[in-house]
Amino acid sequence: MSGEESFDIIKKIFKPKSKIEEFKPNTIKYGYIVDGDKIVDEVLVSFFKAPKSFTTENMCEINSHGGTVVMRKILEICIKNGAELARPGEFTKRAFLNGRIDLTQAEAIIDVINAKSEKEAEASALELSGKLSELFKKIKNEVMDILVDIEASIDYPEYDVEEVTNNRTIKTLDIVENELNELEKTFENGRIIKERT
Repeated sequence: MSGEESFDIIKKIFKPKSKIEEFKPNTIKYGYIVDGDKIVDEVLVSFFKAPKSFTTENMCEINSHGGTVVMRKILEICIKNGAELARPGEFTKRAFLNGRIDLTQAEAIIDVINAKSEKEAEASALELSGKLSELFKKIKNEVMDILVDIEASIDYPEYDVEEVTNNRTIKTLDIVENELNELEKTFENGRIIKERT
């Protein structure tokens, strides 16, 4: 569960084996999911306090023994106590909207989930790590630096920096072109990996 009320909901349905005053962030507690007085399953519950969670919201995860009947019952109890059923991609959407991940990382998550080969999963995991985002930011900053130099030479022609600006601009544009060419190659490699699987 993720959201402001997730801790309130879990307090209603989780009975820890040892008494705890408050749920501490980044901990795992052992106990039982209960429906009223009835024990449903023996579980471990992980607690993540905002902003230190995937969605940057309060989160808790219930690890049960599994099985369709037990998992369905736990889900029903959560909903009965105020939780809402998440749509596909809901946690990723929340992480994106809350600034935890960027768009390339959000897209990488679906690629990891849908990977059909180990190579495809590895490529997607690399995107998820933020390497692609870092490269985009680097290229953007290099282009922005060029624009700043050009605007400065236009706004302050009396400082005669035109030749320096031209040389720096040409050099930086060559670097940016090489980086974009390398990026294009990785796109092509990624497409080949996806189509071969």
